[in-house]
Amino acid sequence: MNRIVAFAAALTTSALLFLATTTPALAQGSTGYTLVPATAPASSEALVSSEVIWKRAGAGYVAPKANSRAAIVCAQAAKKLGKVASFTADGQSFDEAALAKCNEKAK
Repeated sequence: MNRIVAFAAALTTSALLFLATTTPALAQGSTGYTLVPATAPASSEALVSSEVIWKRAGAGYVAPKANSRAAIVCAQAAKKLGKVASFTADGQSFDEAALAKCNEKAK
């Protein structure tokens, strides 16, 4: 019986410690990305580029934050979608130079 109680206490402690370390990381800077392609998408389906799943939202797409840098996420999306008209990462829009670099990879 003592072993079961000790195991349950260890399991609970491990779960609480795990949640305590991951929750702040998920909360900070998790706005993600928005992308508007230069030409209207033909399909209303979701799109997967690299490790990012883009979902249709209005005239463009939205995606949760990924582990890659924003410039890489933009370039990977441009490979799939074509030229990108606007790209926002964590609430900050790409400037003309960053968009031009992103669009170098466009199909």
